[in-house]
Amino acid sequence: MTVLVLGFGAFGQILDNPSSRLARALDGRGIGMKGATIVGAEMPVSYARGWLTALEYIRRTQPIFTLGIGVAVGRVEGMIESTARNVASVALSDVDDRAVGDLGTGPLDIQSPDAEALAGALGFGVSHDAGEYVCNAWLFQMLRARQRVGFLHVPLEGVPADPLAEGLGRFVDGL
Repeated sequence: MTVLVLGFGAFGQILDNPSSRLARALDGRGIGMKGATIVGAEMPVSYARGWLTALEYIRRTQPIFTLGIGVAVGRVEGMIESTARNVASVALSDVDDRAVGDLGTGPLDIQSPDAEALAGALGFGVSHDAGEYVCNAWLFQMLRARQRVGFLHVPLEGVPADPLAEGLGRFVDGL
């Protein structure tokens, strides 16, 4: 049984993204009473390639759950995102030098069905605003593709890997 944890790579002035560092630190860890194993990897900060990279990892690993992680500069603690919106800032380009205004056809927003339970298991609060950059776009595209995913925004300082692994174990044991 696999849990996939994907963090975003470098972008802009964030040369060492704490989300990627966290995903890599969790790679290979066994979690929970059910004996799940984390596959941790990096994905590009790209509107187009980020979620497609995630779908390829999902195809290869067949996880029971996928956790996306991104950095939220200005936040002081980790937060689980409950809502993805069909919007992307035209002012913020990704690593492919692409900026978009919307994410194509679909609803205005999509609720993440596991957000509350995930937040409780991990000990984080819930945010209702995933922003207008690649993190929000990733969550929107993944939920629209009907994937079982959650999304964690971490502060620039990151969050400790051990408590996150323990919380993920609690979460997947409850699935």
